[in-house]
Amino acid sequence: MLDEDVKEILGIINSYPLVMYKIDANYINPPTYESYELYNLAKELEDLAYPTRESDYAKVYYNFFCPVKLKNSIIRFIPIGLAYLKKYDIYEIFINTRGKIQIRRGNKEADKLVKNSLLRTISFSKFQINRGLIIIADYIDKHYLEGKVKLKYVKDPIITIEEAKEILRKYKDNLSRKIEGDISVGDYLRIVKVIYEALGLDVNGELKELYRRYADGRDCGMMELPLDDAIAFKKWLSDESYCGGHPFEVVRGGLFTYGIHLYPPEDDRYVLSPGDYYEEFYKVVKEFLRRKIPFKSPELLNVLKVLTGLAEVKVNEINDFPKTIVLYEDVRDKRKIKWEEIEEVEYRREKSKKLNSNSYQY
Repeated sequence: MLDEDVKEILGIINSYPLVMYKIDANYINPPTYESYELYNLAKELEDLAYPTRESDYAKVYYNFFCPVKLKNSIIRFIPIGLAYLKKYDIYEIFINTRGKIQIRRGNKEADKLVKNSLLRTISFSKFQINRGLIIIADYIDKHYLEGKVKLKYVKDPIITIEEAKEILRKYKDNLSRKIEGDISVGDYLRIVKVIYEALGLDVNGELKELYRRYADGRDCGMMELPLDDAIAFKKWLSDESYCGGHPFEVVRGGLFTYGIHLYPPEDDRYVLSPGDYYEEFYKVVKEFLRRKIPFKSPELLNVLKVLTGLAEVKVNEINDFPKTIVLYEDVRDKRKIKWEEIEEVEYRREKSKKLNSNSYQY
């Protein structure tokens, strides 16, 4: 970045004081600002670029950049997206990795932080039209950039690679075992009890009582079946098990997580699934293998990658497997992050004829 570019960008930053992380942005319930002043600033920003994509519903612009100053006058940029919702006459401002806000016409006083973020972004966009600085990943504030990193650079592995290999070897050997004939609810619950034993839970009580104690509870009527009637269980599996409950979530999960699932035999083997409980699942797998229980688990390899730290997770985004959010500050070895490059909007360069080098000053 040239010294003269740095000087001019610092001039923009100093003109509009801003603390980006204090803007109340949210993807699920975005705050709405009803202000003609903010609406007109969003419209001015929109007019500086061509839409990245457009439909009958919306015009979307990715990405504008808002410059920020770090220590020692180091300049970094925050990606800002913009969408205009045609039907509702609303602008949405997306602060990358942090959420969005909505702006509609109204008589309320403009929020100062939102106003300055828009003014700063507009000013830098006009600077880009006149000068055209190439924004690469190294120039972007890493709290607002998406990337990927191996989990071992975030936290210590739970098991070694050697342990994982040994489990896989035993698992492949165990796949030769099969269940003969149909099973009853009692047969199923006796395997469920093994799960509770593997997790060190209190297993005093009848089979159905243990299930009611630890499972999700929405059993679709399974607990009404006789314990030793394989025909009744087979009929229930065919006709009633898909009622919308969670009859096979035998270790209940949390508010936003799924617990361990044990499904009745498929291809003559029980099917074991971790949900979002990887360490507990690993204990169950080891116990199933020790007892030579016929089972399969399509997710085992991914779980072992998580437990050994070899799984690649997204940074500054929500991960599905494992279900977690890894932020930039969570990564212990930040040099290992592979950052995604971000493309800038296509500016309406013809406006440069109307904008001189001082046009971004307000």
